[in-house]
Amino acid sequence: MRNVVRKQWCTLYFAGIALTTWVLITPHSARADQPNVLVLLIDALRSDHLGYYGYTKPTSPNIDSLAAESIVFRKMFAQSPWTKPSIPTLFTSLYPIQHGVYEGEAHAAAGNLESDVLAEDYTTLAEVFSAGGYQTIGLANNAHLAANQGFSQGFDRYEQSEMPASEINQKFLEFLDQDREQPFFAYLHYLDVHWPFQPDEPFRSRFPGLLPGSVFDRGSWTGLRNSINDGTITLSDADIAELASRQDGAIAQLDHQIGLLLGNLRKRNLLDQTVVLLTSDHGEELLDHGHVGHGGTLYREVIDIPLMIRLPKMTRVGWVSEPARLIDVFPTLLGTAGVAAPPDLEGRNLLLATDAEPEIVAETRHKRVYRVSVRRGDWKYVRTYKAARSSHAAEGKIGVSGLGVGVRVKAKGVFDGDGTMRASKLSFKDPGDDDVELVGAIESIDARKNTLHVHGFVIAGEDLLTAEGQPLIATLAVGQWVKVEGKAGKQRSIEADKLEKLGAEPHDDEIEGIVDRIEELSDKQVKLHVGNANVVVTTDTRIKQSAEAEKTEPSSTPAQNDPFAPKWLLCSGAPPSTEELFDIARDPTEQVDVATREMARVTEFRASLESWLQRMALHERARPERQSLAPSSIEQLRALGYLE
Repeated sequence: MRNVVRKQWCTLYFAGIALTTWVLITPHSARADQPNVLVLLIDALRSDHLGYYGYTKPTSPNIDSLAAESIVFRKMFAQSPWTKPSIPTLFTSLYPIQHGVYEGEAHAAAGNLESDVLAEDYTTLAEVFSAGGYQTIGLANNAHLAANQGFSQGFDRYEQSEMPASEINQKFLEFLDQDREQPFFAYLHYLDVHWPFQPDEPFRSRFPGLLPGSVFDRGSWTGLRNSINDGTITLSDADIAELASRQDGAIAQLDHQIGLLLGNLRKRNLLDQTVVLLTSDHGEELLDHGHVGHGGTLYREVIDIPLMIRLPKMTRVGWVSEPARLIDVFPTLLGTAGVAAPPDLEGRNLLLATDAEPEIVAETRHKRVYRVSVRRGDWKYVRTYKAARSSHAAEGKIGVSGLGVGVRVKAKGVFDGDGTMRASKLSFKDPGDDDVELVGAIESIDARKNTLHVHGFVIAGEDLLTAEGQPLIATLAVGQWVKVEGKAGKQRSIEADKLEKLGAEPHDDEIEGIVDRIEELSDKQVKLHVGNANVVVTTDTRIKQSAEAEKTEPSSTPAQNDPFAPKWLLCSGAPPSTEELFDIARDPTEQVDVATREMARVTEFRASLESWLQRMALHERARPERQSLAPSSIEQLRALGYLE
């Protein structure tokens, strides 16, 4: 039966059948008894690091006090593990696969950075409140939420800039000081808990293990995070404890600002006239599954988030055990304000009783990988689709045709302190030469052993280091740029047969040699093993194609347009996939995949996922437009560790 259904769906889509919903919003004046609505969105906040959710460290006394006056949901789930797709879901009550916003810093054909735009066709939460007679304001600190990317829709005032919580709160209070005859809808998006975690005093010292000069104070967060995730750097138990303490300090610092804001609302007699909702867009990986960051996985640490709703005069207070989802925030807030919800929202009003169990789906997508999870009760199913690499890759992309073991490459870039090169350029060379070539500055000289150290390599060679009967080593100095050629030895050594002294002007660090092994670290980066050195190639690496690769024509398969559209995932030609299943009752941290032991349950979840995809396919989205990132946005993203 399932194959018949797949064939029917493929036939419908190839016939061009699609359904579109249009929503007309009729403006009207707010009633005098309608409350203000305030959303406090704390980016990257895990629920299990808040005291009210059981955390034993004193991270959140003010948020805990708010929770004690609120309706608090024990189980609250984001629909995506990072900001770019998650906030459009909050704003539209649609899944990412419907609104289509996934990419935050994609490469355009001309090499520019672009970002997906939330289309004007979608009805946003702010638009509904504005049409309902509310004055609307949005203050956001996250470069992924720029106004020109569709996030200002419906706001009378919208500002996205690099500003701490104190500045966001000050601007909001100045807004409150203005003469207003309408209730307000306010969206405040705080980034203070997001990586890299750098809390100020006294919050930095509140939690143990935050010492200056640690591994987290060295270099860029981007390089450190990537090195941790690819296994180049192994953190000690003390490092792992410090990582958690750093975010705890950041949570405590933001919690203090939340307390000041709520106290100010009390003094203005506004708190009991306002619905206050506090939540997050996703969580954070703190080595729970061996990684740091967020965006690529669907484990609990990035999907489980807090949700508390303080109603005016605290008319309802207490825990709620029924599952809640970020997609439910839209209709729930409208319900608290008595504003009619538009049709066809995916979410539901959490304050209305229902016996129906909600579908709990989360998804993430980066280039060739689409991952989707379905949770029901104490079971969680994860399916990962991986599209084949194109046989032809444009310049600047990984997955270049012709790149493989045995190929000779030259990489230019920057060496990390551990000897790993982050390649900015990669080119193909004649594979007939199997020597290793290294360009770099001399780090140290051991005259007794007649050796040099360059980028962590030990350079030796009796014949080389003697010139006209005199020790060549005596003519070299630390900091001298050199080019070395020779055979790679064990433990990062080169038995050099040629050394060339380079001029004093700056040079690119280089390594050239045969690729011995390739590791795929993620859909965005691979690691090449070249002459006992690690060379990390990312989507930012500029790659000069080999002549053979340039002859290869692009694939013309329709799936190349969007291999993860619902219509393709429902067809027999869907990309290959893998499945995982977790028994959360016995394994709450999702460490043990039991899919092979629970095949009957896996079969049930496959059917559930297929049913969801069929419904998503009924409202197939157009691929979103993309907007070039402004220089200010690029700098913000670089500061956050999204870009080198």
